[in-house]
Amino acid sequence: MMALFALLMVITSVKPTTVWAADSSKSASSASGTATPQDTFGRDTPRGSVQGFIQALAKSDWMLASRYVDLSSTKNPSGTLESLKSALDSGGRINEQLQISNDPTGNLDDKLAPNLDKVGEINNPTADKKSIDILMQRVKQSNGTYIWLISQQTLREVASLSQVTQPTLVEKYIPKQWIEKDIKGYSLGHIGAVIALMIATYLACLLISQILYMIITRMYLATHPDKEKQFPIDGRVVVPAAMVLTALIIKEAMILVGINLVVRNMASNLADILSWVSMVWLILRILDLIFKRAENHANNNHHPERLSVLNLLRKVVKLILIAVATIVILGNLGYDLTTGIAALGIGGVALALGAQKTIENLVGSVSVVADQPVNVGDYCRFGTQEGTVEDIGIRSTRLRTTDRTVVTIPNGNFSSMSIENVSQRDMFHFSQVFYISRDSDIDKLREFMEQTQIYITNHPDTNSVWNQVRISGTQQDAYLVEVRCYLNVKGAMDFNQKQTDMILKIAEMMKEVGLKNALPTSRVMMGKPIDITYSNFANTVPVKDKVAASEKLAQSDKPDTQP
Repeated sequence: MMALFALLMVITSVKPTTVWAADSSKSASSASGTATPQDTFGRDTPRGSVQGFIQALAKSDWMLASRYVDLSSTKNPSGTLESLKSALDSGGRINEQLQISNDPTGNLDDKLAPNLDKVGEINNPTADKKSIDILMQRVKQSNGTYIWLISQQTLREVASLSQVTQPTLVEKYIPKQWIEKDIKGYSLGHIGAVIALMIATYLACLLISQILYMIITRMYLATHPDKEKQFPIDGRVVVPAAMVLTALIIKEAMILVGINLVVRNMASNLADILSWVSMVWLILRILDLIFKRAENHANNNHHPERLSVLNLLRKVVKLILIAVATIVILGNLGYDLTTGIAALGIGGVALALGAQKTIENLVGSVSVVADQPVNVGDYCRFGTQEGTVEDIGIRSTRLRTTDRTVVTIPNGNFSSMSIENVSQRDMFHFSQVFYISRDSDIDKLREFMEQTQIYITNHPDTNSVWNQVRISGTQQDAYLVEVRCYLNVKGAMDFNQKQTDMILKIAEMMKEVGLKNALPTSRVMMGKPIDITYSNFANTVPVKDKVAASEKLAQSDKPDTQP
């Protein structure tokens, strides 16, 4: 905790504040197509003016600080600046950097005059108005350029405040020499007070979070006696929850103890970063718990194919959260992210084009799991192949064929195929054709069909969906008796056994009735022998070729046979 605090304090103390005005002026000049002169003090935007003013206060450079305040109608500039600094130190709040406009024209959607922007407020407990708005005003200079200065309206309201004479907690308990000693404009005493306050606040929030977690756990177990004696959210959320509370409380606590504006502004930036880091940390903890329960549910319900997609979704959500938090933190540190985000967008498009097939397979895997045309263990037919699904991964699906080979199909292709899930059928189709001889007695044939109809109708494994015995056609030597029905059996092995028993039973009924199967017949055509003479080619064809030619001719004249 303290290492993180020290690291972030170093980072926030060296943030690039001078870049904002240059970047915004550059974008404004490029948009207008003309070369707009830039202000050397970075006052082109409200954000640049605020940061420049705070830096001037940190250096105790009153001449530089006066450059950021509209003192044109003030008779006592030094007294006005001292009153403004005293009011800011005692109860001034500067908005977060991302909330202060970085546009040369300011924020035009704040319901204020076009030349005014609100950048913070000052506590005013002695007046009817609870707070004084810190307004930045856009002022035109003699050279025709516009700059942003702290408005005269804010200075007049600050002058009406009664000066606080009572010493603050920092002034009471921190030695005066520590307060007067500074490091790069930051009071050493106030920095020490912030560190002590941060530690105390964190310990208090950690204790509060632990107590609340214990209370919620006991209440849950008391109201859910049928559940397992375990709270679904474990204790790993206590620490990030305490950090979130610390980041929310520390800003108000610094005002109460009397931390000056310069140190408080740096610590507020630190608190904003800490709040985002701890919030993302807390959300990541909760996401781990949610996905863990989803994975357990998938395992308990025999859906192992969902695990790969759940793992993918967890990584994607975490990546998005971390990316958003990084963007916000860098914005609070003062970096202009417009160019970076644009570069990331271009890089993302290039990556998407280069990994088009990979993305297609990822989307296909989500489609396969969402639609569930097949599950692991199902037997299916797809394209020209069929087999048992062994695994549904992020990129591909693997199937075991009847030849015991493994076929790997990219999910992008598999999700677009016409898939027949054999394992999902609710009944098996029995369909057999019996060939009855054409010279059979018609009455016996009719009796056989009636007995067969009764047999399949009363069979314990058939149903009423389709039970029928009929003559589906005739041939030259046979009646085609078709027997069709549906069987309610457990699987293919059971169906094959039932089908065998039914065929044998129907064959026994044919024999009992006196019917015979139609056997294939053939017709032999007898003719006179054909004389073959070789007079036409006696002198030109060798003897062995003559014999071969005669044999070929004899085969072509053989009588044909017909089944």
